[in-house]
Amino acid sequence: MQAICTKEQEQPGRTGARYEDLFSGARAKFGLYAICFGFFLVLLDTTALNVAIGAIQQEFRGKMSGLQWVVSSYSIVFASLLLTCGAVGDRFGARRLYQIGLALFTGMSLLCALSPGVGFLIGARMVQGLGAAIMLPASLSLLSHAFPHPDQRARAVTFWASIVSLGFAAGPALGGVLTNYFGWRSIFWINVPVGVAALWMVRRFVEENKGVNPRHIDWTGQVSICLLLFFLTYGLIEAGNAGWTAPRILWAFGLSIWLTIVFVMIERFSSSPVLPRSLFYDPTFSVCVIIGGVLNFGMYGILFIESIYLQNIRHLSALSAGLLILPFTVLPTITGRLIVRYSGRAHIRLRLAIGLLVASLGAGAIGLALWSSGYGAILLGLGLLGIGMGCIMPAMTAGVLTSSATQMSGVASGILNSARQVGGTMGVALMGTLVERSQTQGMLWSFALAVVCFLLMAGATLRFIKRK
Repeated sequence: MQAICTKEQEQPGRTGARYEDLFSGARAKFGLYAICFGFFLVLLDTTALNVAIGAIQQEFRGKMSGLQWVVSSYSIVFASLLLTCGAVGDRFGARRLYQIGLALFTGMSLLCALSPGVGFLIGARMVQGLGAAIMLPASLSLLSHAFPHPDQRARAVTFWASIVSLGFAAGPALGGVLTNYFGWRSIFWINVPVGVAALWMVRRFVEENKGVNPRHIDWTGQVSICLLLFFLTYGLIEAGNAGWTAPRILWAFGLSIWLTIVFVMIERFSSSPVLPRSLFYDPTFSVCVIIGGVLNFGMYGILFIESIYLQNIRHLSALSAGLLILPFTVLPTITGRLIVRYSGRAHIRLRLAIGLLVASLGAGAIGLALWSSGYGAILLGLGLLGIGMGCIMPAMTAGVLTSSATQMSGVASGILNSARQVGGTMGVALMGTLVERSQTQGMLWSFALAVVCFLLMAGATLRFIKRK
């Protein structure tokens, strides 16, 4: 993509330029839209699908474990391959990898829409997760290459983040509308024309970007962490059917422990570890990464079981459930914009602690709604969870980036995103299993577990992240 000369470059001191001014060339605009639209589908699909879980269960008459695998199979692949896909993009070209990822995601969306059963849907979702893992690091790499000027790059990334937030926020409502009027398969059908259009736009308007110093890929460590996540997730999900002491469940947990030891040993002697040890020497980095995992553990787990609860227990339609969940997805963006003036490094510790405390109140409020026939406590709880996310997510990301060296920022952000995906996978797996074993009591235990995890991380924030 050709460099773009803008008024912003001619007058560096000027601020507040519109996107139309900053990305004045048609090639730049369409290239930016192509990069954003592809990943918009990923976030939209993630939150929209949760609203459709009830309809999928009704059509296929599947068990809870099948529904958990529909969500978790995608997250496992996404989480375990995210870092490696970034390194592959540096080696073979970000545009090429982005096109491959988008093609996989779009093609698997078509197969998901045509799924004859839960097993087929799970398999297609796994390949969708691979496509998403390829697209995320490639999209940010393409943005950095396409907009070399610092002001351009900052606004391009802001625009990308806004589109991603829109996908997350619009997912429940759009998923509810599509499921209610056109069936759950329409959530996947809608990805196909948009994905094809984005593929054409990327090929037409985005230039290739290949890293000058491509990173070495530690395939042994990558395989071990993939197997580790699979066996751990398998044990957590299938325990709902087989019981926690069933031989195959004990074998799954035993293999996950053994693979953890193997992974640690591989990382210790690897010249290019999947998780660079030097990053974890800073307590701010370590705490923020753990917060990322715990946050998604609670949020995605609650979103999964609450969607099922609203449709199967409260007997709401998919549309009504999607609209009720809107505060959870809309308020993070609004909260982040309202407190943007407190986004500096000096406020990271306070924002994390406050956000985690608010999130714990939200999870507690939703738990109390189990004894109420109204929807006030549910709306309050989902709203507080959304506000908590709006406080936590920008501060958590800033903490990771400011506590790592500039040349390691890509790896650091990749580790954070991987931790978040792993946390979300574990949340869906464990909370879904608790609900399957005992519906009301399982939901109560799930909300209580989320409250405890949020409070523990608030304490860790105050204990290990320095005031200055």
